[in-house]
Amino acid sequence: MRCKRTLLAIIASTALVHAASAQQKPDKVVIGYLNLVNAQLVTKALGLHEKEMGVPIEWVKFGSGGDVNRAVAANQLSFGGVGGVGNPPATIGIGRGLAYRGIFVLNMLGPVESLVVRTSKQIEKPQDLVGKSAAAPFGSTTHYLIIVYLRGAGVDPTSVKLLDLAPSDAVAAWLRSDIDAAYVWEPSLNKMVANGGRILMDSGTMATRGYPTWDIAVVMDDFAAKYPDYVTKFVKSECAGVDFWLKKPEETAAIISKELSLPLDDARRMMQGTGVVPCDKQLTDAYLGTSKAKGKFVDTLVATATFLTEQKRLPKVESRQSYEDFITPKYLEAALGK
Repeated sequence: MRCKRTLLAIIASTALVHAASAQQKPDKVVIGYLNLVNAQLVTKALGLHEKEMGVPIEWVKFGSGGDVNRAVAANQLSFGGVGGVGNPPATIGIGRGLAYRGIFVLNMLGPVESLVVRTSKQIEKPQDLVGKSAAAPFGSTTHYLIIVYLRGAGVDPTSVKLLDLAPSDAVAAWLRSDIDAAYVWEPSLNKMVANGGRILMDSGTMATRGYPTWDIAVVMDDFAAKYPDYVTKFVKSECAGVDFWLKKPEETAAIISKELSLPLDDARRMMQGTGVVPCDKQLTDAYLGTSKAKGKFVDTLVATATFLTEQKRLPKVESRQSYEDFITPKYLEAALGK
């Protein structure tokens, strides 16, 4: 009888373990994204998250980084990323105490984000923007860079009428001739260039001047605490999308073309303006670094916070530890078996 009771206890214990394991599977995963040219569109189009996680995925499109931060504050997302969490929005989120962590480099920003000016206005240099109307999504990478660009040239940003417009709204304003310039990303950028615009500055050039910008995927703290294995699965799927982008550029261009309703040649061109970082390289000092030694993304966050504080977009610069805590490579390390 004693053996039987012991056996029954083991069976019951095993059943409880299996039940607990079954409970550690989310009903669905919600991912916030922007229609920006990077490998996450590949992941989305190929259903890589659905295949890896085995749960329904809900993709929610946002207009800007500020929109994603507001959704995070309202507990509407499991994951957020793409242009929604570039280094300026991430810095603002950290300063406002948003409970999320940066876990994966979606892209480094180059000419895919640019400052377009109206050719007819004869804007040849930053000083020519004084008195003009310019658009950028406030709190985004491009809002940060247009202010840096103006200040670097000795132009007071308040001398330019800066309007808070999402890229699609900026296109509409451009077509109405309501604005003279806009710092936005593709595919909205190309619509302005095709309708009387030209590029005055781009994010790749600004990076060479010491102002790199990037987009990072983030996970909500409560989701990560409850479903850590699914965070690793998310990162593994994103790595599969990156590998596809790097190894199959023509097939990737076809996906981007379809996802963004673009001509194939435009998709190819836009891909050239986006830096997609191989997953193993993301764990080097130039990017996330490792759990034991965080990389230069921390330095970028501190520099961005300093700038935003000077611009009174943030009340203060947080401790360096706060920015180190935000950068969380452990899920990528797990996905790569490091």
